[in-house]
Amino acid sequence: MRIERISLKTLTVSILIVLGLVSILLLFVTTLFFREAALKSQSQSLSRVMDVAAHEVVKQLHTQVFNLGSSFQGRTEFRAAFERFRQNGDATSLQRVLDDPIVNGFVGTITVDLVKLRLYDPDLKLIAQSQAGLQGMVPQLAPMLLNQAAGRNGAERLKAVGGVWISLNEPLYSVLVPVGGLKLMGYLEVVANPTFNLASVEAMTRMPLTVLDASGKVLHRSENWPSDREVKILDVEYLLRTGDGRVAYRLMGMADVTQLNADMARSGVIGVLAFISLIGASVLIGLWFFNRFIFKPISNMQSEMERSAQGDLSATVGQQTLKEFHALAAAFNTMVRKVDSNIQELQRLSSVDGLTGLNNRRHFDLSLKAEWLRALRESQELSLLMLDIDYFKQYNDTYGHLGGDDCLRAVSTLMQEVVQRPGDVVSRYGGEEFAILLPNTSSQGAQFLAFKMAAELARQNLPHFSSPLGGRLSLSIGCATCRPSPDCREESLVAAADKALYQAKAMGRNRVIVAEEMEDVAINKGAE
Repeated sequence: MRIERISLKTLTVSILIVLGLVSILLLFVTTLFFREAALKSQSQSLSRVMDVAAHEVVKQLHTQVFNLGSSFQGRTEFRAAFERFRQNGDATSLQRVLDDPIVNGFVGTITVDLVKLRLYDPDLKLIAQSQAGLQGMVPQLAPMLLNQAAGRNGAERLKAVGGVWISLNEPLYSVLVPVGGLKLMGYLEVVANPTFNLASVEAMTRMPLTVLDASGKVLHRSENWPSDREVKILDVEYLLRTGDGRVAYRLMGMADVTQLNADMARSGVIGVLAFISLIGASVLIGLWFFNRFIFKPISNMQSEMERSAQGDLSATVGQQTLKEFHALAAAFNTMVRKVDSNIQELQRLSSVDGLTGLNNRRHFDLSLKAEWLRALRESQELSLLMLDIDYFKQYNDTYGHLGGDDCLRAVSTLMQEVVQRPGDVVSRYGGEEFAILLPNTSSQGAQFLAFKMAAELARQNLPHFSSPLGGRLSLSIGCATCRPSPDCREESLVAAADKALYQAKAMGRNRVIVAEEMEDVAINKGAE
């Protein structure tokens, strides 16, 4: 549908309806966005809850493991075996003592999954370790614990250190307990499996829980873990890392967000209904306003303008309307009064160059198109001369712009005197550049006219003291001739003549260059 067939009233109503529909659509999109944002925020909050719960479990585990290690080193059997080792280096009984809590149990092991006991000297070198429990562990302190314990001095050496670390791709928790009281004799490393304790995160968060290791292997899963995934279930995940930043566990929970979804759906429906009502009322009020103050005044103005367009220039547009339409009506009425007086002047100015009295560029373009079609129809040659005053900028700099205007008028008069045929079109092409269109003229005829013009200018001997070409005014001329055909357009003739003119200027000016043949004929020689 063409735009001129659409009325302003139809367009305005359509725009208001579209804006209303777009607003409602945006509201739906916004509601969905806020729903996703709310669920994301809820997930982050629950993840933070799981974070706090996991750290609380680890904190409790540290306390339990530390208490277990402190109680164990107070046993008479351990002290006796450790003293024998210090006296004679016998680690057999010491190893048997370290195995006992793992094999037979010990106070505190019911709350901790004890997997290894290892004894180190004060320099953190391994003395002995239990043979029972987890096998294949590297016989040295974990790098994470070693970084915490090494290099301490004084009372700092008497403090216990601990943390989560990974051995054989299995997460473990170790506490390094000083042995010997104020007189440090070594360290006892109590190693436990945290998975046993992390199961209590479920009770703290009240969410079904699955505990996985870093590779995704399931280590623990709640009995009430849902088998079917539903919309009301929100996934919550927390990564428990070791002291050196490696992922030790992935804790995954599921939160029931049924009530949250219901509240958001109810709020969304209420918001949409309220917004639709507001948009509908706004559209109706807007339509009334536009009809009263815009549509009716424009319809009246349209009727009066159509009368003027049909030739009744006495018709005037009423001005009893809004400020903008009042100004538009006044401007239209003023314009109509001036139309008649301006038509003749516009017609005259549309084809004449004001300075030289020659045809202007617009007239040249129209003439070129008409003559091109004529030459194409009658299979005649069409020639074009492009002329440029040499060093005209220097002429202006020397004689001033008024002198430059006199120079342009003098050259224009010369061209009008030389070009005698009524059908030839002499035009000012732009600035100091001129164009002469020569219908039914061969290349030899165009060259003859170019040399004649140059010779006449040389005969007049007009001064140009800033020109390096003998101190007199001169021309550079480009000639082009062609016989039009359906495959050739008039723009190619202009381009060829302009290229020849450019070549004439590039080769030193004051010369005639013929397009394609590139004949370099000195103007002085042609004048002779």
